[in-house]
Amino acid sequence: MKIIIAGAGEVGFHLAKLLSYEAQDITLIDTDKESLSYADNHLDIRVLRGDATSIEVLKEARVENSELVIGVTASETTNLTLCLLAKQLGCERTIARISNTEFMDNRDVIKFDELGIDELISPEELAATEIQLLLNQSAFNDTYEFEEGLLTMIGVFLPKSAPFVGKMVKEAATIFPELHFMPIALQRMGTQFTVIPRGDTIFKEGDQVYFITSAGGVDELYKLTGMQKREIKNVMILGGSKVGYKTARDLCTKKFNVKLIERNKEKAFDIADDIPHALVINGDGRNVELLDVESL
Repeated sequence: MKIIIAGAGEVGFHLAKLLSYEAQDITLIDTDKESLSYADNHLDIRVLRGDATSIEVLKEARVENSELVIGVTASETTNLTLCLLAKQLGCERTIARISNTEFMDNRDVIKFDELGIDELISPEELAATEIQLLLNQSAFNDTYEFEEGLLTMIGVFLPKSAPFVGKMVKEAATIFPELHFMPIALQRMGTQFTVIPRGDTIFKEGDQVYFITSAGGVDELYKLTGMQKREIKNVMILGGSKVGYKTARDLCTKKFNVKLIERNKEKAFDIADDIPHALVINGDGRNVELLDVESL
């Protein structure tokens, strides 16, 4: 598969690395010579220095023969323009990284695919959503929903008290036949290796296990892992970045009590005006006295 990635920053480099490991034909475009040189020396990919919105640069990257173009530069405008041009020049599919979450909220109104942009991704949106999922499943340390919650992937460290610690996967299935979840991956404590569980795989204390389950299976996992679900209503957010701002806004709409600490005075006042239901504090989150005063 021929893939063009625009943006050799952390996201672009990581994508290029993962896709190159899958033997994909990757071309990485950026204006920064140093970033491209690093990628060229460490990855088996083609690098191209230039403006990703330049038609000549895209033609040099053979965009007309590409199956996918991904725009992940720091500029939202560049990413959107790139996708529009790439589609017009013959690329099959395009993905644009954005920071303005209004685009995500209005995908049903603005037909981005008709403009040549097949998919939008927002790191801020993904991070805010992940935080909310973790708050809803407070005992688990990783969670992701598929098909609007029809299936949920949950990650949890197994405590010693979990009933199936020391048992094989097939034994746990026999002892608890009514359960509605399946282990799909686990990482042994103290190692960096991920294991795909099979029938004879033994659950061990301290394993980080990922389960896939339906909505009803989440409550069963609480019982079997020995975890307790605690209702969380008070949330403190340090920093009014795009992620912090969106998280605070979304949590306030869901009736969480939100305190947000922002060092920049002007930014703090702007956030307070935009999110009236959040308590915005202008201060340094590293200040222990401030945290004590605010009972944080």
